[in-house]
Parts: sequence; structure tokens; C-alpha cells
Amino acid sequence: MKDFKLTISSLGYFIAELTKLVTSSPNKSFRVSVNDYSKIRSISANNQQHLWYGQIAKHYGDRSALDVKNHCKDALGLPILLQSEVHADKIEFLLHKLEYYKHSYESKMKLISCLEVTSLFSAKESKQYMDQMIYYFNDLGVNIKYKDK
Repeated sequence: MKDFKLTISSLGYFIAELTKLVTSSPNKSFRVSVNDYSKIRSISANNQQHLWYGQIAKHYGDRSALDVKNHCKDALGLPILLQSEVHADKIEFLLHKLEYYKHSYESKMKLISCLEVTSLFSAKESKQYMDQMIYYFNDLGVNIKYKDK
């Protein structure tokens, strides 16, 4: 069963589907996790992140917005996903199989460009990522602005 928004009105359907799943594989065990429902990050959050990638790249002058995005996905995004109840196991498995941490920085940037990171974030995780971008780059002397001026 994939991610499911459980409400009082969907409870009957959920119980029926869960019953089908468990009775169809009586010798199998399942892991069940219930979390507060949060929306997937908004388009405006996505737009804001891309605006910041451009601002940061412009500040440095020696890297593209895509370079900044890949660096942020690696330095800030992966740690968030590795703490996620929904995605941690999958991401950890993938990074292990890729021997991700044994690669050079340049090689990791090529790999990270092929991996979903920020698109997997919940709204809460997206906010955490954006907050970390602000703290990280402000500490490096890059003043991130909410609007490009």
C-alpha cells in the first residue's frame, strides 16, 4: 500500500485494503507507520528554492545555479531525507549501492543530479531545507533574498 491520506471518511476503505493485503500474504510481516498528514511542498517553495540557487550562483560567479542546487541537495537535502520516516530506508539503500560517499565531490555532484531529493520532501521537510539554506549561506556571507532584485 502506498502513502495514503487517512481520514474518518476513508477509514473503511483503508481497513478493507489493509485486510486484503495482510490476508493475501499470511506468512509475511509488514511495517506500518502513521504520521500526521502534511501536504507535499508547494510550487512556490520550489520556485523560491530555484530563485535562491540563482542568487547564490550569481554571488559566487564561478558556478551555475545547477551546481548550487546539486551542492544543496547533497549537503542539506540528503541529511533531511535520511531522517525521513517515509524515504530514509530507500535513500540509505540507494546511497549504499552507489557507494555514494566513496566518490569524489565532482562524481557525487553528477550522481546527485540524477537522484530525487527535494522533490520527495513533505512541506515540513521543504521548510527545513529552505531554513538550512538560509543559515548555511548566510554564515558564508551570502545574503539570500526572498525576491530577486
